[in-house]
Amino acid sequence: MAELTLIIGGTRSGKSSFAMQIASKHQGVCYVATANLAQISQTNDGEMLQRIKKHQENRPDNWKTVEAPLELDKVVSGLNGEYDVILIDCITIYITNMLLGDLRAEEKEESVIEAIKRLCVVCKEISPHIIIVTNEVGYGIVPENPLARKFRDVSGYVNQLIAKEADNVFLVTAGIETKIK
Repeated sequence: MAELTLIIGGTRSGKSSFAMQIASKHQGVCYVATANLAQISQTNDGEMLQRIKKHQENRPDNWKTVEAPLELDKVVSGLNGEYDVILIDCITIYITNMLLGDLRAEEKEESVIEAIKRLCVVCKEISPHIIIVTNEVGYGIVPENPLARKFRDVSGYVNQLIAKEADNVFLVTAGIETKIK
């Protein structure tokens, strides 16, 4: 059975760096990026492209990178047995991909929750150590629009689901990691 580690923190808290530090202790690492580079390039989101580029530059050359903007459970399941560690960065981008998808509004939240439940099952059944990075988005003010509130609420619930299944949970704040489970 796999070990599941959840790393949660705010934007630019150091959570991805900490996740990479844990992963780098192992030989075979697959970095699963939930952002879709081709799609972001089409939207001309230069700031997001710079973030992705920085993440790419910080990864060791011997790590494999796989994009999984959707169907993360299937992608992770397909990597079973090939790597010692699978690092998923990040769940909140994955949630965004699903919330902005083609489903009707009332189906989206349920679809996201079911997708995360499937991912949790896969993560516990396969052999690699799974490290999941996610954002803590509930510390701020109540967002002013319905989609942002839905994103915040779904993210909070998803983080609870993963944390419940995780063997280890770390909160990263200002570059300092604290084990909370």
